[in-house]
Amino acid sequence: MPSHRRSLPASPGRLSALTSVVLCALAITPAFAAASDSSTVNVGTVSAQSRKKAEALLKATNTKLGKRKIFKSTQTERFIGRRQIAANGPVAGSAQALALAPGVAVRGYGGISGSARYEIALRGVKVGWSSVNGDVERNGLTVLFDGVPMNNLIAHNGSWDSNEIPVMQLISGVNVIYGPGNPATRWFDSVGGTVNFVPVQPTKHAGGSVGLTYGSDQTEGADLIANTGTYDGWSTVVAYGFMRDNTFRTGTFNAPSRSSALFAKTVKTFSDGSFSVGGYEDDTVEFRPNFIPVSPITAGPGGTAITVDGTPNTPLYSQSTTGYYSSLPESVWFKQIRVQDRMLYSQLKIGLAPDLSLHDLVWYRHGHRVHWRVDNYNYNDTPPGTVNSEYYNPRSDTYGNRLVFDWTLPWNQVKFGGSWINQTYTTPYTGYNVTYGTSPANPVQYNNDTLDNTYLTGFVQDAITPIKPLTITPGIAGVDFQTQFFNNGASYTPPGATNQSLSPSDSKVFTRLEPSLGARYLLTKHWSLYGNAAETYQNPGDNAFGAYSGSNVIDLGSLKPVKSVDEELGTRLLIRREGLLRHFVMNADIYRDKLSNETLATYISTGGNFATTEFASASATYQGLNISAQDSPSWHWHVFGNVALTHAYFDSYVPSGSTTNYGGYPISYSPKVTASLGLNYRVAFGRYLVSPGVSDQYTGTQYLFSNLANAPTNNVQMASYNIVNAQVAIKAGTGMVGLSAVTVTVGVTNLFNKQYDPIEYITSGGYFGGNSAGAVLADPGAPRQYFINLNARF
Repeated sequence: MPSHRRSLPASPGRLSALTSVVLCALAITPAFAAASDSSTVNVGTVSAQSRKKAEALLKATNTKLGKRKIFKSTQTERFIGRRQIAANGPVAGSAQALALAPGVAVRGYGGISGSARYEIALRGVKVGWSSVNGDVERNGLTVLFDGVPMNNLIAHNGSWDSNEIPVMQLISGVNVIYGPGNPATRWFDSVGGTVNFVPVQPTKHAGGSVGLTYGSDQTEGADLIANTGTYDGWSTVVAYGFMRDNTFRTGTFNAPSRSSALFAKTVKTFSDGSFSVGGYEDDTVEFRPNFIPVSPITAGPGGTAITVDGTPNTPLYSQSTTGYYSSLPESVWFKQIRVQDRMLYSQLKIGLAPDLSLHDLVWYRHGHRVHWRVDNYNYNDTPPGTVNSEYYNPRSDTYGNRLVFDWTLPWNQVKFGGSWINQTYTTPYTGYNVTYGTSPANPVQYNNDTLDNTYLTGFVQDAITPIKPLTITPGIAGVDFQTQFFNNGASYTPPGATNQSLSPSDSKVFTRLEPSLGARYLLTKHWSLYGNAAETYQNPGDNAFGAYSGSNVIDLGSLKPVKSVDEELGTRLLIRREGLLRHFVMNADIYRDKLSNETLATYISTGGNFATTEFASASATYQGLNISAQDSPSWHWHVFGNVALTHAYFDSYVPSGSTTNYGGYPISYSPKVTASLGLNYRVAFGRYLVSPGVSDQYTGTQYLFSNLANAPTNNVQMASYNIVNAQVAIKAGTGMVGLSAVTVTVGVTNLFNKQYDPIEYITSGGYFGGNSAGAVLADPGAPRQYFINLNARF
């Protein structure tokens, strides 16, 4: 077997794609300049009034949601600031940043690490991948970076991975919209919500920071942020971060992972708008750990025992026999994942008239993923002609433009516009077995599908204020999903290899209308009520069109887009300086979201032949209650907390080829209760500022999915757990020219060393073979881990 220490191939970027975007930007720059020639502001020489306006426009490029803006919204929204982001420590990634938000459940195998992949559920609807089936919606959340979509338009597996944003020091805040939202903020995967990671932004004054991190399991990291400040209306920020670590799993292989991210953005402000160009690149390579049986699996009729190396007369492999965090040797099993993004975008915000403004976003994104696995478990039982290794490297190129007009009228705030997005997605795959003479160049199995997708939408929404306390927001959007599926296997499959996809090339177009209505009523200056309802749609995933399907019976004639009918009602409090409350924010909401027309794909391991794709048709209901509150009752204290109650169940679930309907069963991996509580304190000792903090996250019981039945369960649950993290930061002003402050942060995650499994499922027997069918396999959460971070601001 060839050594897997070699480097994975670099992402094959498209020069023509990048050139097209650059040429497009150059082509429209004269138009930007022409629009601003008559009113360009020189920040160094203009009047004080014009200077303040230009600086306000620069500040407006920070697309974070303010508390006052959220208070006036007809949607359920949250903003996660730096304090909550930092609560999980400097090695935490994007998933951990969201974990403290109400109604959010996070599952993953990496403990607290930006390099690992996690599944994020927002009020039950999910995005990301935790290597376990059972999701109603794998891609039900749109993830944005600085307002630019990162999701793949069609991929069922790998639409977005949490390690695409691995270094949170580059992020200044996170905006979260629950549910589909209004048309002006809705995207193609927003049936469950929209999450916008807002990076650090250009600032008025020059400065920046540099950070160094060290922690358990040989964790090492560094980050740098540099701002030029504003010169003649121009301002630029450049930020870079790097992180590496080893697994906390015990055994002979330390499974190293590493991530890096680079971001740059330049903004030009002028008297009636701004123009910006930004770019982002991330690269993560990780070794995903293997599953471990919760209990030992002994030999039985027709099946062998599951041992620590797949051979007889060695210890039984399980959490109770070989250790809670034990793993297989590298020579027996490994899986390496590489995830990359390259993004280039520009935004124009300009006032066309005193009451009319324009916002135009143009972007390009290249996504590349490599999945490489070698499985020598029970290799002596693997017959010739089967697969024990696979190399899968899908990639996508996406172009988009979103144009929105904002028209202010008496008692009306009208937004109208639309989006055009086009993506080409290719999915080459090879399955091979070097023991019997096959290789990636001469495989046993092969797959090569291409999907071309175009997403079009146009919308109008109006925020009507008939009386001052009341705002009504009706909206209507039209969406058009165009999908062309090309099975290239017949042309590209090497001689002697089996084409994994048998579905014929075909195409499908869906066109739907999406009506919505929202309202907000101000009871007092501190208290508001709001509600909204929306009917929205989403294109089915690539499997539904035939990708990776070993069957030629894909029925596109009966295929429908996913439909969401979402309703919610909520109340907000925003209190400043009354009694003990100083900056009090509270939100409570109830919701009901019905999803229908779901075509679910389940990947089931079959051992030597690796995986098959099973289908099920489903509809489901999510309903629940979220309550969150935060306050800084004094300069010293900051406290935040939330609780979410969720009742999620299938209205119907029918596996393909079966007449059994699992309607009424709970949706797998939807905790009934999640809750978070955080407390921060700060006190000054001379020039030192000491800030201890603690957070507690609780995840309630949840039901497992059974690969054996390709169905949810209603009688097998995972245990609940809560994880406590703590840290203390000491900040000192230096009084040195060019160095304003130095902060040292020391922390511990999983303070009480809780043993817990965030991921469990019932295996069909293919993962280990032998006598494992029906057993529960798990990915354990990380034990207690430590970190120390040094940050210097200049």
